[in-house]
Amino acid sequence: MPKIIIDEVAPEKIKELLINDFRDYNTHYFGKYKLEKFAFYINNDASEMIAGLYGFVLKKYSTVRIEFLFVKEVYRNQGVGKQLLEQLKKYAHDKNCNKIQVSTMEFQGPQFYEKNDYERIGIIPKWFCDKDEIFFEKKL
Repeated sequence: MPKIIIDEVAPEKIKELLINDFRDYNTHYFGKYKLEKFAFYINNDASEMIAGLYGFVLKKYSTVRIEFLFVKEVYRNQGVGKQLLEQLKKYAHDKNCNKIQVSTMEFQGPQFYEKNDYERIGIIPKWFCDKDEIFFEKKL
């Protein structure tokens, strides 16, 4: 039986190898695709980042996926997150995408996405640390 190796020194290298193998396997089901990564962010007057959004475009499937969206607490409820989503909508349109997808934990921002016209399309109850993960989609 092969030996199992535990790597706590450079796990990112192993992750990269696994992702490549994972994508190669998925090619049979999804065909070849490329992730076009992007990030938007907003700085305050002191040039400190106060909010940002990171994601990727799957052009083959006309889809934008938000990986992370974060607004520092003191800047919340001031339209900063909405600004990021509006910019993302324009960006998705420029990339000829017809939908935006995102997931969020129950305590993070489901109301934020609902308030911005994202449709709740699924939920995994008690998914991580006994918290629900909620999936949203916005059709453009």
